[in-house]
Amino acid sequence: MNENPDLLRKLTSPHRTSRGRVFYGWWVLAMCALINGVGNGIIYQSFTVFFLPLKRDLGVSSAAISLLYGAARLEGGIDGPIYGYLIDRFGSRKMIMIGASLAGIGLILLSMAHSFLTLLLIYVFVVSVGNNSGFFHPLSTAVNKWFIRRRGLGLSIITSSGCVGGMIMAPLLSFIILNYGWRTGTIFAGLLILAVTIPAAIPIRRSPEEMGLYPDGRPPVTKPSDPGASAPSIVYDVHFSIRQALRTIQFWLLTASLSLRLLVTIALNTHFVPILVWRGMEEASSAYLVSLFAFCQIPLAIGLGWMGDRRNKARLSCYCIIPNIVAMMGMVFSDHPFFLYFFPIAFAIAMGATPLNWALIGDFFGRGSYATLRGLMGIGYGTATFLSPIYAGWIFDKTESYALVLVTFSFIFTVCAVLFAILRPPNPPTSKAHNPS
Repeated sequence: MNENPDLLRKLTSPHRTSRGRVFYGWWVLAMCALINGVGNGIIYQSFTVFFLPLKRDLGVSSAAISLLYGAARLEGGIDGPIYGYLIDRFGSRKMIMIGASLAGIGLILLSMAHSFLTLLLIYVFVVSVGNNSGFFHPLSTAVNKWFIRRRGLGLSIITSSGCVGGMIMAPLLSFIILNYGWRTGTIFAGLLILAVTIPAAIPIRRSPEEMGLYPDGRPPVTKPSDPGASAPSIVYDVHFSIRQALRTIQFWLLTASLSLRLLVTIALNTHFVPILVWRGMEEASSAYLVSLFAFCQIPLAIGLGWMGDRRNKARLSCYCIIPNIVAMMGMVFSDHPFFLYFFPIAFAIAMGATPLNWALIGDFFGRGSYATLRGLMGIGYGTATFLSPIYAGWIFDKTESYALVLVTFSFIFTVCAVLFAILRPPNPPTSKAHNPS
């Protein structure tokens, strides 16, 4: 089947509807970006600045603090299918409001913890539950509902918003922690989340169909049943049920690719400041490299998202991993200061491909069960990201070096790159599925 180039050009430029109004999906995207900028900017992008203060104040090892982060990721993986089902059942807005409330209150409660066990329980069962149910899954699900042809760009804007938040929050939280203590830092972070994210969730509507609109503001292009007739640069509206998706090899290859990528990136993000301190940088100065890392992700994520809507997302994901492998090996085998500053940039390139990874779920399997399928994948990557930060902390406690950690992660990233390189979209299901709403 040959696609009409003029028609496709018209359909893939959906900033306004046919009546001249700005497509409501862009407002949904703006609110999601604001929510993610605050929530992800604090809990994921900037929480590494708490690592060493918590370690000193509580008198525990690096492995123990890593357990804090790892257990939070494991919780997200175990409960991911539940969060996914609830999001698909009740919509993103309700879950964002519930989750953001839990995360904000949990951060405030952290300031009252005076033992590692109490800190662990609050962080894993309040902050992490709120983060995974209110930020991690529902924001990307909302974008996946409202966009098909601009899915990569939409998810890249979400990712970039978290980077903007991290770029601002990392030095700010570091300043508060170093001058007023980490407890004041958690109170400030919790209040900010409550003040911003809950009001911003109110305008987020469940789906374009709920408002009598199409995704992207234009009728979707349905994927032909003959895979040979498909144009590789076009993102089609496909409808896989959960059972149909689970029967494809692509689901399991994508799960493996995401799990290996997150295994490395979550551990690197957790130990980002300690790794830089290990290489001789002062703790306060390392917070600025966290900002550099977050800043570099902004143009990278948006640019890669734009490219991903026009090129092969899986192949781009493969290419973006390679600089991080070079940077990690350089940190181990070279004392040149170049690698100290190349490391956050290369890490930003790998993280800039994150929206492409999540967009692949929607590209391969559609919109109807996106959150549930992403939650099921979370069992795999939740387990991986539970183990990797603990492994990194344990190795450092034993050797006082991150060298073995970075070599191991370089090998895992190489396998991950190969898996992304061989990923191909599944053939559309033979049974006709209902249109998601």
